[in-house]
Amino acid sequence: MGSYGDLYREGRERLLSVVAGLDEDAAATTVPTCPAWSVKDVLSHVAGISADIIEGRLDGVATDPWTQAQVDARRAKTVDEIAEEWRVTGPQIDAIVDTFGPSGAQLLFDLTTHEHDVRAALGRPGARDADVITVAIDFTLTNMLDARLKERGLGPLEVRSGGRAWTVGGGDGDGSPSATLTAEPFELMRALSGRRSPGQIAALDWSVDDPSPYVSAFEGGPFTFPPGDVVE
Repeated sequence: MGSYGDLYREGRERLLSVVAGLDEDAAATTVPTCPAWSVKDVLSHVAGISADIIEGRLDGVATDPWTQAQVDARRAKTVDEIAEEWRVTGPQIDAIVDTFGPSGAQLLFDLTTHEHDVRAALGRPGARDADVITVAIDFTLTNMLDARLKERGLGPLEVRSGGRAWTVGGGDGDGSPSATLTAEPFELMRALSGRRSPGQIAALDWSVDDPSPYVSAFEGGPFTFPPGDVVE
């Protein structure tokens, strides 16, 4: 697996390739997994993060007002103009993202999530086996799902995906898993980012008959369950 800088560059290049040449109607396509945003809005957000980091606009980082300001600031720009801006700022992030610690993994997770949001909206799937998927899974499991499981008092959950295993949640006891979830990496990443319904998550490979207490922990923080199944 490459450095975070390599992974950020690769993700940026993939997303820019997906949106290259979009006309205004295609750019205005609603993104079902981010229903308040269009394809252009999502691009504005990911490009805006890069610009905000470089220019030190980090007050309220990751909050809704912070992200919406990125979209609003680029409302009058075309997709091509936003893409060109990101081509200038992005390489500067490539050079420093490995110094960010967990925030670097969070940046990669956000970019990867939105890459596939745009791919789904435009019907252009791809890159579902990219190395960055593992980074996204590791970040969300250890920084998000782990805390939610502990808040609910659930026993440890072993998660197996792509030849790796994580144990998250749990408290007192010997640490032995109370349940096991096995899932293909892309599906797991999308489930962890609020892009799968409770029914879809429950339909994954669980070792327990009723995974619903664990499924409920997939919702929290910035992520809410979609109103229905997400097919992409």
